[in-house]
Amino acid sequence: MEERTWERIGALAGIGFVVLMVLATFMAPQQPRIDSSAATTLKWIHGHRTGIQTEMVLGTFAAGLLLWFVGHLRHVLGRAEGGTESLSPIVFGSGIGMAIIGLVGAFPIALLAFMDAQAGGIQDATLVRMLADAAIVIYGLGVILTAVFLCAAGIAMLRKQIGAPWLGWVSLVVAALNALAVITSLTFSTYHGAGWAVPGWAAYIGFLLVVLVTGISMLRQASPTTAPSTTRVLASS
Repeated sequence: MEERTWERIGALAGIGFVVLMVLATFMAPQQPRIDSSAATTLKWIHGHRTGIQTEMVLGTFAAGLLLWFVGHLRHVLGRAEGGTESLSPIVFGSGIGMAIIGLVGAFPIALLAFMDAQAGGIQDATLVRMLADAAIVIYGLGVILTAVFLCAAGIAMLRKQIGAPWLGWVSLVVAALNALAVITSLTFSTYHGAGWAVPGWAAYIGFLLVVLVTGISMLRQASPTTAPSTTRVLASS
């Protein structure tokens, strides 16, 4: 397979990741606020079980596409760095971490939906509260990796190694928003008002925007320059 074909597949993986995540976002209403009762959470699970399970399936495939995309991003960035590998390992490692924690973070709610579909449902209110809180806490753990990924990618963009400088500044701002989301996710155990949801949503949407624009720009790039083989040179002469 030609190099350019792999370039397109890698870029399309990033775009596909964003598409699946957007679709997953609207499959079901958002999880009840963090200090909701177990009964409220169970009502949400029972009323939207099909949508929640569909969301989890889409998110699982999205994580696979993200792994492919960050692997390709490491290849492109490593080539631009000329073998120095200053930022490419950070982008690669944090990207893998994001995908893995994203899968782990889906587990608590997916388990609640799975148990709700069984005979007898879920009887233990403490278990419901624990799994619901675990989803929020694991999200906070994953967001710090998102902040690292965006920071490293943003610096690479400012260096004109990938993407565009303007997108690099956007990436750094979104990285800061994700860092704020880490604090709120790991410390806010009660409801603090709708205003605190704004930075979290901005961090999430901003991350998807950075990945989408990066994927589109990589898709539109010209074929990588490769030295022609001796056979082709002789054949053309």
